[in-house]
Amino acid sequence: MSMYTIFVPGHVDRSKIQSCLRDACSSFVDIDVETFDAKAELKQHERFIVLDNDYFVTYQKQHPEGVKCDYNSRNLIMSHIMYSDIISVRHRTPLIEKNGVWACEAPPVLYFVFRSDADALSPNNATEDNTIAEFYDSEEEEDFEKFAQIAKTKDSCVSHFFVVNRGPDYYAVDTSDPNVRCKFSRSLKAKIIGDLEIKKATIQHFIEEEKNL
Repeated sequence: MSMYTIFVPGHVDRSKIQSCLRDACSSFVDIDVETFDAKAELKQHERFIVLDNDYFVTYQKQHPEGVKCDYNSRNLIMSHIMYSDIISVRHRTPLIEKNGVWACEAPPVLYFVFRSDADALSPNNATEDNTIAEFYDSEEEEDFEKFAQIAKTKDSCVSHFFVVNRGPDYYAVDTSDPNVRCKFSRSLKAKIIGDLEIKKATIQHFIEEEKNL
């Protein structure tokens, strides 16, 4: 069952829109912007978003006028509006408004996620709030070198590492040298990803720590 409804106007090319983890539990519905009525849709949906080329708009019954949001913050915003109105979300998370668009101050972490079986796709994983995602569909596609090349093309996310998740297994991977990576479980991901984000520790540090256990 889809948790989110995402309306896609005809002028928006979905292939050019950055994916996020919440896409896996969303329904994408094509619309004609000339006839689309957001207020009418709010009679059928508690919340939904509408994509545009440079931003998306979040609608809730409490905020029928809509709020423009940055694509790099889409996973964070979608994760929270399921349970809160977006004004409350702004007060609880590092969202700021710039030029009329809401965005997270911190850059997101890039995840490569096995579409059919990945722990990161479970709801209420707060560690994954501020992330963007690329999906892959087979074990053969799990290519860390290729993932690193893709990561280098992303200019607005955390640049020094990325995360790969298939099933219960997570890897933190050095973008500059994908042979440098550490494997960890869900119970450790908040610590490891959090420390790597703020450069409190390095991947090599966690590799050495594992060796010494």
